[in-house]
Amino acid sequence: MIPPPSSTSASEQAMNQARRQLLRGAFPSAALTVALAAGILRPAAAHAFGMAAGRDSGLAQTLRALQGSNPALSGAILINAPDIAENGASVFLRFACVLPDVDTLVVFVDRNPQPLVAAFHLAPEVVPDIQMRIKVAETARVWVVARSAGQFYKAFKAVQVTIGGCGAGVN
Repeated sequence: MIPPPSSTSASEQAMNQARRQLLRGAFPSAALTVALAAGILRPAAAHAFGMAAGRDSGLAQTLRALQGSNPALSGAILINAPDIAENGASVFLRFACVLPDVDTLVVFVDRNPQPLVAAFHLAPEVVPDIQMRIKVAETARVWVVARSAGQFYKAFKAVQVTIGGCGAGVN
């Protein structure tokens, strides 16, 4: 004998409502992710929008200060990246900085259509050791710039991008 259908309890109704809200938010999030991945919407444009709305961050001020400076080469910035990358679309990068009072780390790649890859504003308690995957359009140098005690320091690592095992853009 099949039991008669029961009415839904309050907890089931709450769960269904939460599920509906999640699904309503999932589509816009997915659309935003696709737009970012396709290059239709760029993070720089989103950052510029935030600045236009009067939300200028400390990171934006630091990037403006970096434009007018000449960072000194430093061995205290440690960069781990492959010498040869078979797929420039996904290059592993790990960098750390042993300088004292590091509050900002910025990653640039020469010859990329957008050289600024990432910028990090660090809290004082954060250890400056970051891992990420980046895109390297062609053989180029990956630069990491750190701000320590108000001074800028830089280091680089050359990454050769190959296409089908052959060098691309080797200089």
